[in-house]
Amino acid sequence: MRKQNIILTSGLIFCVVVVFAIWLMVRKELTPVTFSPVVNAELIVGPLHKKRVLTPDELKIVQDWIKKNEKGWGPLHRNPPSTGDVEIHFNQNIDLKDYADKPKDQQPRPFTLVLWLGISQADWNSKVFYEVSNPDGSKVFLKTCEDKDFAPLRKLVDQYDYQRTLFP
Repeated sequence: MRKQNIILTSGLIFCVVVVFAIWLMVRKELTPVTFSPVVNAELIVGPLHKKRVLTPDELKIVQDWIKKNEKGWGPLHRNPPSTGDVEIHFNQNIDLKDYADKPKDQQPRPFTLVLWLGISQADWNSKVFYEVSNPDGSKVFLKTCEDKDFAPLRKLVDQYDYQRTLFP
């Protein structure tokens, strides 16, 4: 073998080994995001944390939004400047014994969607955090939405008066 072939082959092998090692390290982070079935939800809005329970029609809007947006979630790599403008807590205060006969993937578990729709920082607007606590630990996923995709959630919140966030 010529010297150039040995160098090229060594470089190729090195690159393949590095890519394989990186893949092994991040493989556990590449799991798909799954949402548990929605039973109930509570909306917490604004800096004063106004709470209200979602009506069945509003719950249907959120369920439809979740079904349309199951893809495109990624891990949160940097901390946001604050806690967001709106939190939607799902499946709170439910008795899991009522769902013991269902398969594990059909059992509701608590999770939260955190919405950014104020003026806190422009680069965080129209983002949604999915916070879920599993037996293997808590995880936070992030999705950046287009305005048309984010509109149903924004409309859900904007139909009620609440104090908006101020410029930082």
